[in-house]
Amino acid sequence: MVTGPTDVRRVADPRGTAAVVPASITAHPLPTHLYDYGLVSDLETAALISRFGSIDWACMPHFSFPSVFGRLLDASRGGYQALRPSEPFTSYQRYVPSTNVLVTTFDLPGPRRLELVDFMPFHHRFYEPAHPRIVRIARAEGGPIPVQVSFNPRFDYGRQAPVYEQVPGGHVARSSAGSLFYRISKGDVTEIAGVLETSHSIAPGRALEVELGWEVSTGSKDDLDIIRSHTEDAWREWAAGGSANRNTFADWTVPAVERSSLLLKALTSRNSGAFVAAPTTSLPEWPGGSRNWDYRFSWIRDAAFSAEALILTGHLQEARSFLRWAIERSHATPDGQLRVVYRLNGDDNLPEEVLDHLAGFQGARPVRVGNAATGQFQLDIYGSLLNLAYMMRDHDAEYLRNEWPHLSGLANRVVELWREPDQGIWEMRGPAQHYVYSKVMAWVALDRAARLSEHLGVPGKESWRTEAALLRAEILEKGYDVGWASFVQSYGRKVLDASALRIPLLDFLPFSDPKVLNTIRAIDTYLADGPFIYRYRAPDGIETPEGAFLLCSFWMVECLARSGDYARARARWDEIMATASPLGLFSEEIDPVTLNPLGNYPQAFTHIGVIRAALALSKVAHESVSK
Repeated sequence: MVTGPTDVRRVADPRGTAAVVPASITAHPLPTHLYDYGLVSDLETAALISRFGSIDWACMPHFSFPSVFGRLLDASRGGYQALRPSEPFTSYQRYVPSTNVLVTTFDLPGPRRLELVDFMPFHHRFYEPAHPRIVRIARAEGGPIPVQVSFNPRFDYGRQAPVYEQVPGGHVARSSAGSLFYRISKGDVTEIAGVLETSHSIAPGRALEVELGWEVSTGSKDDLDIIRSHTEDAWREWAAGGSANRNTFADWTVPAVERSSLLLKALTSRNSGAFVAAPTTSLPEWPGGSRNWDYRFSWIRDAAFSAEALILTGHLQEARSFLRWAIERSHATPDGQLRVVYRLNGDDNLPEEVLDHLAGFQGARPVRVGNAATGQFQLDIYGSLLNLAYMMRDHDAEYLRNEWPHLSGLANRVVELWREPDQGIWEMRGPAQHYVYSKVMAWVALDRAARLSEHLGVPGKESWRTEAALLRAEILEKGYDVGWASFVQSYGRKVLDASALRIPLLDFLPFSDPKVLNTIRAIDTYLADGPFIYRYRAPDGIETPEGAFLLCSFWMVECLARSGDYARARARWDEIMATASPLGLFSEEIDPVTLNPLGNYPQAFTHIGVIRAALALSKVAHESVSK
């Protein structure tokens, strides 16, 4: 590989600032830090783009399809499309305000500057793409800037190299897995060792455009600046749609809440209404470890959490769409039983496969696609969906009445199932157990169903309240350990679990209850490392360790705020938020010592936590001002 100029890498600093360190790079450098990546989306799939100008991850035509650019998981086999200066530079990224349009800025000697804008045309009233499309527009300031542009797709997770064909307006990379159209507006294109290469000098006032289109030749007939403007308008219109709820958030939380909301929207399918947990697979939960899972699917629980968070920010339509999609999933089975996880098209066939040919992110193997959790029994999903329906009671009452046979069927399933062990919220791959969080969510399902029947004026069952009372008594008897002075992970095991922080958040017990206060204290004592909270600290059948879980860390902030310890809650918030990426994005987990992000990225779970913690802090702050 040809050696390129010296570059710098911008890395997260523990204080939330940025440090610039020298790094020796190749012609198209591969970041080693997840927070060197930004995300763009068209609400059917997404791409991760590094601040070095390289698209290193994109699955087409949908989130869960095989990657076309997968260099994130293998530098030599994965494939990429890159655009960067041919001279030394420093670089950083930002989003156009209130959008998911990404801007990468390269500063060069001179001083000169190259600004690269990346976006995927967004579904809106101006433009509805039939196929995924990535648009890149580069402009120079201060003088001409030489750039190197490479097109190196590798289909089917890097298993297929393309055959290139020149067509009107550009080139098409063809394979049996699909084809990808490529257009560059200026410069000669040369194939070198299976890569289409272009060297060109961009003069000020003259844009260089790159288009990538799945299964379609877009040619040069579109004005990309107009499509960019429409895309930005669409994102801004969506973000403004939640402005009615903005006054419920303290001013200092609004930027984080808006960015988190935009991220959740970016992980939504415009066609189905479902949410994916993350756009990536196999980003390890510990450096070099084997906890590498595929998150490009829609979990009923995770997606319900996303929908709830968007309700809190004033975006009701997304919650409506997901609720309808989830209820349709229950239609699909004769017994009304939900599966744990689905593809966005509703398919629950997700065979887990190991891709031995890929090296893995920083050598973390195995690389997995698919997810074996689809075959698990997880009791909590019923409560997740019924809790969401209860939150929608005043917004979609007529729809809920029409769907009541299916919603009540979910409650009836819980009556049948709540005494059974399951795999729990963390999808344990060992023997099923009586997980406390699962039992609490079963109680939530029965409680919310009973409340909904009264609120909507539709028939309910007395057995729901009877079973809920029995279940509540059992949880208090078997789920709380007097010696530990805490709720535990599962019946009969002295293992703490951060999911117990949800007990007061779900109104199972009030925050003033001694059992709740004891549990918060125990988790903060035994599962915390600074402001970061681990899910649990006990063997779970997987040899490698994992990082602290960021959603649990935000649950702790929420619990501290709502239990009256605002000062500590705000301090925790500040510390955790200081570890976000320069773009305000979070991964799933974090190493509390190095502060390196871990797990799939960007992660919906964490941004759900941001929104909920911000709301809890804001409410306490507003109440203290009004007194």
